[in-house]
Parts: sequence; structure tokens; C-alpha cells
Amino acid sequence: MLIHAGSGGVGHFAVQFAAYFGAHVTVTASARNSSWLRELGAAVVIDYTTTRFEEVVPEVDVVIDLVGNVSADTGSRSLEVLRTGGLYVLVPTGSWPGYAAAAAEAGVRATSYKVIPDGGALATIARLLDSGAVQVYVEQVFELEEAPDAHRQIEAGHTRGKVVLRVSDG
Repeated sequence: MLIHAGSGGVGHFAVQFAAYFGAHVTVTASARNSSWLRELGAAVVIDYTTTRFEEVVPEVDVVIDLVGNVSADTGSRSLEVLRTGGLYVLVPTGSWPGYAAAAAEAGVRATSYKVIPDGGALATIARLLDSGAVQVYVEQVFELEEAPDAHRQIEAGHTRGKVVLRVSDG
């Protein structure tokens, strides 16, 4: 499995869940996050600033794309590393409007995953969090009145883990 932006808020969970359930996880991220991502369960970390992932990643069954085509055509390039019939999962809304047609042309399945309420899945996630098998990394906590600053940080990219807004002290 290949996960793009593995050190971000969603990515660091994707890495941990995939590794916990037995996937061989390859991640794209910056070099500063390499050791941390290995601790989370990534088998291979590719520094996207120095290496084109499609040149080093062997054929994979699944790509979880948390970038899309908004940066360096990451989505289009991801289709090159998927085996025939593999699954491309595009997460960010609006990041690649033509992904479904491109995936079909490449002979792979595709979905734009959002949120599906599922009590069983939520119970599993809660169990993994409670047991410590999956951890939440919080890079920074902002006060509610600092929400614009929090958004600017997230939009700039390169955040490790989550950015949190403190709503109250209670």
C-alpha cells in the first residue's frame, strides 16, 4: 500500500491502521518525518522532495492519496504504480476532478472516500486508540480565537499530525 502525505493529520492515522492490519506500508513524506513514520509502522518512507515515488515503488494494490493532483500531479502518477484492478482512493475533495475516468482508463478501481458512519468501524477505532495501538499526534493546539492562524498552518501544508482548536478549558 502506498499512502501519500503520510505524516499529516489523516495520513498518520492511515499509516497506523494499515500497518496494524498487516499491510506493507510505503509512505511519501518529507525527510524530517522519516523516522517518526517508521515508528508508526511505515516499512518504506520516500522523501517526495528528492525522489519521484513512481521510480522506486514496486506495483502496489492500493494507493491512498491525500494530495490529489494539486501538487506535482501526484494522483496521475499514482495510477502508474497500481497493479491492474488495484484501488485508488482519493481523499481531498476537488483535488482531481477527472480521477475516475483516468483510473478507469488505467484499468484500476477508484473511489473518492469521504465519511461513512459505521458503528462497528468506530468501535474498532476507539479500541485501537484506547489500547495505544494507534496514537494521535498533536503538533499544535490553538485557542479558539486563533482559528484563522490554525487554518493558515493547515493550508500551508507540512503539518505533522493534527492541529487542534481548544474550545474551552473544561
